[in-house]
Amino acid sequence: MPAKKQPLIVELEQTHNCFAIDVSDKLRDVRIKWLATVGEDEKTISSLYEVPAGELNKAIKRIKQHPHVKEVNIVQKGSKTALITIKHLRAFSTAPYLVKTGVAWIPPSWSEKGVDKVTMVAPSFKNLKEFIGLVGEKGYDLKIKSKRYLEPKESVSLDLFRASGFTKLKCASELLTDRQMEAFDLACRNGYYEEPKKITIAELAQKLGISEGTCAELLRKAERKLLPILNEVIGMIR
Repeated sequence: MPAKKQPLIVELEQTHNCFAIDVSDKLRDVRIKWLATVGEDEKTISSLYEVPAGELNKAIKRIKQHPHVKEVNIVQKGSKTALITIKHLRAFSTAPYLVKTGVAWIPPSWSEKGVDKVTMVAPSFKNLKEFIGLVGEKGYDLKIKSKRYLEPKESVSLDLFRASGFTKLKCASELLTDRQMEAFDLACRNGYYEEPKKITIAELAQKLGISEGTCAELLRKAERKLLPILNEVIGMIR
């Protein structure tokens, strides 16, 4: 049994009257990712989001229709994704309940097919239950999908943990191209990184329908992106 005040990290699914949930429910191929809160005043909060570039115009049109939204601005548009800021009413924010309970969101989170996928860190399960109860009274429905209690060496500083590479590692697939992710996933599932190897580069290349050199280069690029993040996480928790 974990200690009464032992902190934990929790993955949840959340539904409420949210513009991101509304968009991803109506436009089923659109995934909206929250990256950070970038500004606030007495009445509004502004946050940075990532949306698919190909669905940008449809997403913005739908977001602007939501009664909580006051303003939408395009920050940057790339070939695959775009960054936008959304200013929405503060009255529907969870900020007061986060302060009251000591619970915090770990960015990023995303809305997909009408539901938010979120990660939170809490000082204890009691604090988490209090937060869920408070926001439940405001129309939020949170379902715990998984939880992990932090050991003392991991929870010396929850702020450090939140700012560490943990979240980057959780969403590491976002760093890879589709082809790099396909090659890396296939290599992991087929035992390429086991000792001894259960599959060769040549065999992986054949499964992917590409040359051996191209396969090796895809794995090298994936490893260069992922290994520094893994090292950051290991250094933080040791």
